Amino acid sequence: MDEKKEIKHTNNTLFIPKQQLKFLEESLKYNFKDKELLRHALQHSSIKQSAIPFERLEFLGDRILGVVIAEYIYRTTKGSEGEMAKMQSAFVCAESCYEIAVKIGVNQVIRTAGQALRNNKTVLADAMEAILGAIFTDSSRNYKIVETIVTRLWKPIFKKYREEDQEPKTQLQEIVQASSNEVPLYTLISETGPKHHPLFTVSVTALGNTVQASGFSKKEAETKAAKEFLIRYVNNNN
Repeated sequence: MDEKKEIKHTNNTLFIPKQQLKFLEESLKYNFKDKELLRHALQHSSIKQSAIPFERLEFLGDRILGVVIAEYIYRTTKGSEGEMAKMQSAFVCAESCYEIAVKIGVNQVIRTAGQALRNNKTVLADAMEAILGAIFTDSSRNYKIVETIVTRLWKPIFKKYREEDQEPKTQLQEIVQASSNEVPLYTLISETGPKHHPLFTVSVTALGNTVQASGFSKKEAETKAAKEFLIRYVNNNN
């Protein structure tokens, strides 16, 4: 049964029925003790009388999300500060918050100043942060509850980043370091061809396996070797 189809919109009023609140609570896997906090998080600041309560929750949720994500990155990766900052930006950006908001159906229940705003990316991203702020407040500032919810909801974002957005060498290094104290070892095997257009063959050794690849620069050869290693020994095991 598609719960989203059962929701009746009443965008001509600020009041959000309990049925719609319950729908979102089920998506969040969190039941609010104070339903008004959730209502405030779903009454967007484009509605003048809702601006201050919404924006206060959004402010709080934005900061909490940042801390949760930063701790997750620190705990699960071995990257440099620059690499961690890049991941942080990808995970807390408006696009990611919007993606999660749509997934849990925020656009089905949010109240905005106009119908067109209901599916606006910025509006939904802000609402997602406000909801996190509301959960933190409702749970008596229980960080672990928010952490659990964020980690579960953002899991597809983490996975997508690892599979698509990272350089193969970075991805391989994080995987290797997560299971050992070692790093992938890249070795130049040969340099052939004319001096003005040499072909480099490089091997990468990690987790007891070795893969070779070639490219017209050492960097290209190493990247290809890391990519082939991931295909052959990592992705096929998932």
